[in-house]
Amino acid sequence: MKTLSFEGSGFEYFKIWVVNILLIVVTFGLYYPWAKVRKQRYFYANSTLENRNFEYHATGKQLFIGYLIAMALFIVYAVIQSTSPVGSGIVVLLFITALPWIIWRSLKFNMRMTSFSNVRFGFDGALGGAYINYLLLPILGFLLVYGVPTIVVIFLSGLIGSLGTMSSVLTGLVIVVFIFVAVGIFAYLKKRNTSYAINGFKYGQGVFSTQLKTEEFAFILLKTAGLSLLLFIVYFVLLALFANASGVFEILLSASASLDDPEAMQEIFTNGGVMMILGFVYIGFIFISLIAFAYSYARQRAYIFSRTRLDKEIKFSSTLKARPLAWVSVTNLLAIIFTLGLAVPWANVRMARLVLENTQVNSKLDLDGYVTQKQEEQSSLGEQIGDAFDVDIDIGI
Repeated sequence: MKTLSFEGSGFEYFKIWVVNILLIVVTFGLYYPWAKVRKQRYFYANSTLENRNFEYHATGKQLFIGYLIAMALFIVYAVIQSTSPVGSGIVVLLFITALPWIIWRSLKFNMRMTSFSNVRFGFDGALGGAYINYLLLPILGFLLVYGVPTIVVIFLSGLIGSLGTMSSVLTGLVIVVFIFVAVGIFAYLKKRNTSYAINGFKYGQGVFSTQLKTEEFAFILLKTAGLSLLLFIVYFVLLALFANASGVFEILLSASASLDDPEAMQEIFTNGGVMMILGFVYIGFIFISLIAFAYSYARQRAYIFSRTRLDKEIKFSSTLKARPLAWVSVTNLLAIIFTLGLAVPWANVRMARLVLENTQVNSKLDLDGYVTQKQEEQSSLGEQIGDAFDVDIDIGI
């Protein structure tokens, strides 16, 4: 079992980050593609496995073309939106139609621009698969999750007069059933999208493969929802006890009788206790969301890695746990807030180190021999050069 590592430091990246920010500001955003290349190259070069590192081969010029296209499309959309609501709707529809192609091209571009120990990655997923996974299935899922239950609830609501309480019970049952249906649909989409990407990845002439199950993603999603609900209940109970002890409850109860009185409402919302409680609600929502995301991400990552193979011989595993990930996420956010953003480089480095040091490669094959074989295969085939028309988009898997 071999573990990846990150050898960079927050101070080293801070110097790159500061220069990037300054040049982006001075050039009114035009330097962004080159800034992204410098960032990617630093993090890739410092991500190592057995003293071999990754590399990022894209150039600022390549990303700049995609950046200009994106900016031009945004300007066109803003102009059309201000002159023709119908036209803006057509532009949005065209973008949604082109989205699978954009994702497909970005997967090909990002993989082709990445190498490990001088061997390029690749992606050979079919464009048709992108349209099925990123357009057709999401549309069908949206109709099933939102369209069908809406029609059913409207139909049942019309029966309230004839069925009475029974209609309300049926409506509640329909909502519960479709919540579980929604969980199943989201889990299925996650499984399809992840499988499409991984099964299309290549390392030199080596092929990645994975076999995932929808029920595993559904189980993780349900546990994440349960954890979030439990955390919210505990947090709001504690908040309610604090509000009761500080007399804020009486103020809020008086507000219910003063909804039509602007002066009374203004007095309520300028009350320090009320604003403090509202602030705690907002802060609690952010931190609970971070914890829930950490739990979901860690569980999904561990499952996906355990089911992924390279050439059916090399296995992967993730030892990333929810608690360390949540701790790093929360403390990173606090550090960024209290330093007015200056801690961003250290936050990025901390997260990269945590993720990589919990990523493992396990193989009965000799890793050095395997990489050397891939280097020889690539050398005999010639190195692929990506064209500059690729649009760069990060796809999280």
